[in-house]
Amino acid sequence: MHGLERHPNRYFHDFQERLEPAHIEKWMGEVTSKVLSAQTEQDWEEAIRHWNEVKAHIETHGEKISLAFHRNTADPAAEAEEKRLHEILEPPYKNLSAKIREKVLGSPFRAQLEAKLSPQYFVQLQVQQDSFSEKNVAFEAKVNEILAAYTKLTGSGEFEVEGKKYPLPHLKKFASSSDPKLRRESLQSYSGWFKKNRDALEEIYENCTNLRNQMGRELGHADYIPLAYQKMRRTDYGPAEVAQFRKEIREAVVPLAKRIRERQAKSLNAPVVSAWDADYFPEWRASKVKVPVEEQVPTALKVYQTLSPRLGGHFQKMIDHDLIDVPARPGKAPGAFCTDFADYRVPFIFLNSVDEGSDVTTLLHETGHAFQAWESGKIDLMELRWPSLEACEVHSMGMEFLAHPYYGEFFEAADAERFRKYHLAEMLLLLPYIAVVDEFQHRVYSGEAKGAEGRAKTWEDLEKQYLPSLDFGDLSFWRQIRWLRQLHIFKHPFYYIDYAIALTGALQLWVQSIRNKEAALENYIHLCQLGGSLPLKQFFKSGNLKIPFEPGVLRELMDEVLSIEPLV
Repeated sequence: MHGLERHPNRYFHDFQERLEPAHIEKWMGEVTSKVLSAQTEQDWEEAIRHWNEVKAHIETHGEKISLAFHRNTADPAAEAEEKRLHEILEPPYKNLSAKIREKVLGSPFRAQLEAKLSPQYFVQLQVQQDSFSEKNVAFEAKVNEILAAYTKLTGSGEFEVEGKKYPLPHLKKFASSSDPKLRRESLQSYSGWFKKNRDALEEIYENCTNLRNQMGRELGHADYIPLAYQKMRRTDYGPAEVAQFRKEIREAVVPLAKRIRERQAKSLNAPVVSAWDADYFPEWRASKVKVPVEEQVPTALKVYQTLSPRLGGHFQKMIDHDLIDVPARPGKAPGAFCTDFADYRVPFIFLNSVDEGSDVTTLLHETGHAFQAWESGKIDLMELRWPSLEACEVHSMGMEFLAHPYYGEFFEAADAERFRKYHLAEMLLLLPYIAVVDEFQHRVYSGEAKGAEGRAKTWEDLEKQYLPSLDFGDLSFWRQIRWLRQLHIFKHPFYYIDYAIALTGALQLWVQSIRNKEAALENYIHLCQLGGSLPLKQFFKSGNLKIPFEPGVLRELMDEVLSIEPLV
């Protein structure tokens, strides 16, 4: 990350290289003074905009600290700084923010400010305030301390294949191998690492779950679930709509997934698909990505320059300023994500590429998030700059599909055609798995699934309900504990269903692009520009997308998708 200039500020200019609690208290104190002395609508607006610039600087520090730790979990200095962030810096920031929020929400000029700044800004402030408790700040600090241990443990995790050790993210390198021995051996070793570390991971999860439920009870809820929905900024739907959506997945997608698995088993010359063969589709397998890891970014640049010069320009800026970390390496935390530095209004992409086809879709996915960040970066108020997470995933998953015609840049022509089919099949098969993750979490936090054995039984029951076509053979234990590998369950509870909600939007964008590529791309950029200015249902409507919770939408969409690309 180099050569960046901060976005010009009007009110805050006291930039610091290292953040200390005294800085937070000073800056938030200045905002508080402005709020308390505000006499006119203009005074209140200036106080809000000053506060916004202070938040941008403080949160930029937080993102830099967290990113440094994820890039090298083995660095003691980065680990110590991550600990300092959660234990020393965040508590005063959260507590002082709540006091300012309370004043702003009670402003005598609120109606005028809503008209000028956006009603949705105040909706977001209110949901933040409703989910805040000073006692919970200490609980959150403890959860983050526990999760740092999780990040370090999984970041150092390794499995072995043919006598050589690999970081955990490298499993995808073997999961799609044409060698059945490698597929089986890699999953045996990978699942074995989780079995060996199960007690430690279960303890981490148990502690986090108990603390989060305490946080929910602190705010008067029976458990963490209502608070989780508030923290996810879900302002226009709740658990009932999500339960209905899972029902739609069971009815419209699970039978389709079963047929896809039957076709896969036939191509494997097997009666059923084994767990270690789940990601191997002989019929749709691309032999190899034709560009090495170090060439993936330049190749993606060519794709974006062809797809949209506007988006290509955004991606070029990311290259110029070193805002993409691509390869998997020892000590690097698993996973992939896009974050941003609010001071500079630029995104950063974190990847774990291992020279496999999944690298391509992951790069496209995270770049979709980055495009939204570039397009909505002109929005001043931070609460409106980023959408809620399920809307964010429309941008990322949408880009995976809008780039379908350009997969030939990464694969040979025949391989690109096969990989497009594989990618679509993979996405459709993902929907039932996402539903398992979501229902599992609802059962855990509600107390229905208690303790390690309760969680194992619940997960296995849900797998059999939503994913009946996989055979685990002598790895039957993996069917009970493979939730342990899912980072979102630990670090971002109730997030995962966002991918399924978003996928219904992304697939609709893809259908639009088949009919009119230019119009679909224009619609995509429009959705990126919205940032977080609309709640989810209005966001979908603004993109001419049907709302996924409504009965029949998913079934109709599956029919449309299969009419374009028959998979069964």
